[in-house]
Amino acid sequence: MTAKLVPTYQLKIALRDTSPPIWRRVTLPADTSLGCLHDIIQACFGWDGSHLHSFTEPSSGRQFVDFDGPLDHDPLRDADEESVTVAEVLPYEGGRLEYTYDFGDDWRHRITLEKTLPASTPDRRVRCTGGRRAMPYAEDTGGAWGLQAVLDAVADRGAPAPEPWTDLVETLREEGFDPACFDRDALDRELAELDPRPPTAIPAQRGKLSPAEAASSGRRCSCGEVHDDEDDEDLAMESVPVRPVSLAPRAELAAAARQVPLIASALSLAHWCQGGRAVTSRDVLKPALGRLAVQELELWAQDDELRALRPAERDERLARLRSSGDLPCLDGPWQLALYAGLVGISAGTARPGADLPATTEDEGVLELWCHVLEDELDALNELENLGLPPWLPAALGMQDEDGDGLAAVVLRALYEVPDGEWLDPALLVGALREGLPKQEARLVELFLLQILDQAALVLAEYRAAEVETGPEKSRQRDHILLGILGIEASTEDGDGIPPAGARLRLTPLGRHGLREYLLAEGFQAPLIGELADADAPTLLDALFDYDQDAAHAEITGWISHRGQGPAAVQLIDACAGLEADAALRRLAAAPVLAELDEPRALAVLRKAAASQVPGCAETAAIALVGRGEIPEGQGRELQLWGLVDHLWGPLGVADEALAAFLDQEEDMVLPLLEQTADDLWRCDHPATGAVLEAAGRQLRARDKALAKRLRRSATKVGSQRRR
Repeated sequence: MTAKLVPTYQLKIALRDTSPPIWRRVTLPADTSLGCLHDIIQACFGWDGSHLHSFTEPSSGRQFVDFDGPLDHDPLRDADEESVTVAEVLPYEGGRLEYTYDFGDDWRHRITLEKTLPASTPDRRVRCTGGRRAMPYAEDTGGAWGLQAVLDAVADRGAPAPEPWTDLVETLREEGFDPACFDRDALDRELAELDPRPPTAIPAQRGKLSPAEAASSGRRCSCGEVHDDEDDEDLAMESVPVRPVSLAPRAELAAAARQVPLIASALSLAHWCQGGRAVTSRDVLKPALGRLAVQELELWAQDDELRALRPAERDERLARLRSSGDLPCLDGPWQLALYAGLVGISAGTARPGADLPATTEDEGVLELWCHVLEDELDALNELENLGLPPWLPAALGMQDEDGDGLAAVVLRALYEVPDGEWLDPALLVGALREGLPKQEARLVELFLLQILDQAALVLAEYRAAEVETGPEKSRQRDHILLGILGIEASTEDGDGIPPAGARLRLTPLGRHGLREYLLAEGFQAPLIGELADADAPTLLDALFDYDQDAAHAEITGWISHRGQGPAAVQLIDACAGLEADAALRRLAAAPVLAELDEPRALAVLRKAAASQVPGCAETAAIALVGRGEIPEGQGRELQLWGLVDHLWGPLGVADEALAAFLDQEEDMVLPLLEQTADDLWRCDHPATGAVLEAAGRQLRARDKALAKRLRRSATKVGSQRRR
């Protein structure tokens, strides 16, 4: 028997909160279980498996754990890591997954699907194809901050080894441990010993419940899990998709990133260290060399004060420099160069580091830019960075003392603005103030304006956005603060929103960077055209997140990428089954099948319609009816089946999803329900009773007569089944 070929995934696994970053790049079969991925990560970072661990989907909050380990999991919330493939949790390139090891030290790893490589060989093995920085044995060192303390102590050999890491530090010193030296070949040999096994448990064991169980215990999310009602607000924030966008070519984005002053200065400093430059015990350039670097590389041009001086005055000012760390235009780029591995220090000498891009065409600089921007945007969540009082979150009903909720709202709103258009802060503030009490609305306004101000500074500095400021900022702030203090402040429009002081417009580089940030925060941020290589289930699941124009672009691209005949086969296969997830896919498949008109595709539909395969046969028959072709043996029953199935998909997510679907498709669905309400109980669909009951419940306030007919029909379904 020929071995089944599966795609190969290229993953980047980064240990978070490390500086410079420690990461590994591996390839493995896409159907590898998460349990095996756990083994791979353990090998990549030298863990010994003595602590608990979990995987988390940022977009849904779902956790995947070791069901064979200690009972530290919730069987209704968590899933068995051995029942899930890597491909299932990382269906798209750019998708991310979190892995946490040792819940005390909290070692967090970010897993990113960088590329999906074609299936070309039945050889199943794991390979290491790259990485940065060596990883010492770090079990029980206290997490990332403890690791940093150990590495700092190893580098500073003249200082005594600190407690409680004395033995580890002394051992690493004796062994000559070099944190910059990563042995890819050694790790590759170790990974070759692992078996990238597929899942061993069946999908039904993944914590999913039947519709009846879901109705009694909570709401069923689009992720397939059941969540308690109190979780809905948090889930809504993460699960709502971001508008699909298109991005400029990576080469153009990398070229733009190189022009960002901080990045350009850091790269210049790294190349300037060719041949070696002496540094102090604090790892900064010696003062004379610092002055030389500022002059030769013209770093003074990034300092407003130095730039305003005449050359002689600037030379005099630099001559008084006592430490290279005292000059921001030098220290900022220097610290970035060290942090990113652009510069390495050994034996008191700085030289170009292993991570310095080899050529000006190297796109690695884009990844560096994204990483630095992400750190800056993360700072918007800290109250002290916004200059806001610590009592403000409590006043807004926030549990944590950070601005995470509103910061994400602002950045996402900016990302949603179409190319070339400006974010209107007044509209954003107005939308978030709506319906709030006056005092709370003013607090929200203050929070938003502070975040906008800080975001404008950060995005402009990194050339991620164009910023226009207006004259109203101080009056706005005074107005809000007076309101918080209970002092009435008059405005031209009474209680209306004062004009915003700044507006922002993303650059192409900024759209890329903000997308990376949103992905890291757990938002869905699809790209137009990225589904061309996806399988049919992935396409159909994703189309619900697209507007009509973007969906049509994805559909036509997907079909043309494989041809109409193969497209029809894959679509029909994806529609098999009578569960709610399959019904949702059939709902999404309708516009895709409507695009098929070639003889080969129509032949596939005719064959499927006669196949009697549940889900496939009905979907193909409905598609043919839409073309005016009535398949043999099909009649009114097909119309009833299709109507129930279309309602069953949203109902399987939640009652609210069904309500939204009825509102959205009111002109089409309600007339059909009116015509068929008395006959729908005859429909041979396993979800008929649940659909009729739920539809009647949702329509009660809108059309009592129709709702009553639907509930009566639902009663007949129950009576018929008891016979």
